[in-house]
Amino acid sequence: MSTKRMLGILAVGVVIIAVIVGVVLFFSFTGHDDRVVPLPDAQTTAEAPGDSAPDALSRVEVTTETVQAVVSTLSRPESYRRGIVIESFWSGGHAVYNVTVSVIGGATALSVSPSVGAEKRIILTQEKLYIWYSGDRAPYVSDIDPEGDGNKSADEWQMLVSYEDLLELDKNDIIEAGYIEYGEDYCVYANCRAPLPGYTRKYYIPTDLGLLTGAEEYDENGSLVYSMKAGECFVGDADPAAFVLPDGTSVLA
Repeated sequence: MSTKRMLGILAVGVVIIAVIVGVVLFFSFTGHDDRVVPLPDAQTTAEAPGDSAPDALSRVEVTTETVQAVVSTLSRPESYRRGIVIESFWSGGHAVYNVTVSVIGGATALSVSPSVGAEKRIILTQEKLYIWYSGDRAPYVSDIDPEGDGNKSADEWQMLVSYEDLLELDKNDIIEAGYIEYGEDYCVYANCRAPLPGYTRKYYIPTDLGLLTGAEEYDENGSLVYSMKAGECFVGDADPAAFVLPDGTSVLA
C-alpha cells in the first residue's frame, strides 16, 4: 500500500474519532444536572411565587456566590397556615415546641405548646403584641415599633431563624450552598457561620413557597443544638379563629 493511501486512511480515521468525541461531549454537557434554580428577572420579581411561567425565568446556579441573589428574590405568601416543630438541645437536656402558625396580611397568630409547661398564645399585628396562656381572661398587650421588621419579630416569637439574615452575611461566612431535595421539597440550601463563634447554621428554603421549611444549628463541636422543621403549608387558608382574643374579639375586625 502506498504511503499516500495510508495517510489518507489515517486522516479519515482521525476525523471519525473527532466526530465521536464531539458527540459524547455534547450529550455529556446537555445531560448534566447543573443544580440550578429559577430566578425571576427584573420584570417578574414582583409576581407571587408560582405565578411566573417557566419561560419567563432566567436560571442561576445556586452557589456560595449566588445564593444571596437567589434568596433576595423570594417572598412570603400573604396568607397561610402551617405547623412547625422546634427542638432545642443542650448537655443532658432536650425541649420540643409544637407551633401552629396562621398568617393573614400583616397579622400573625401563634399557638406554642412546649413539651413541658402550658400552651402559650401569641398574636402580632402591625401595631400590637398580645400574649396569654390557656385559661387567661385577658392578654398581655404591648405596642410594636412601627418602624420594625414585622417578619423578623414574628420569626423570633416562633423561635425561627430568619432566612433573610443570609443577605447580610459576608460571602466568606457562607460555607456551602446549593439546590437540594429536603423532605418533599426542592430547596435552596445554605450552610453558614452562625453569630456564636464556632457555630454553624443550615437553612432550607423552597423557592415556590418563600418560607423557611427547615433549619439546624451546630455548636463548635459539631453537636446539634437547634432544629426546626415545618409541616405542610396551606397557602391562602389561614384560620381566622386563631386571631380571636380571650374576650371573644378578633384583632382582624
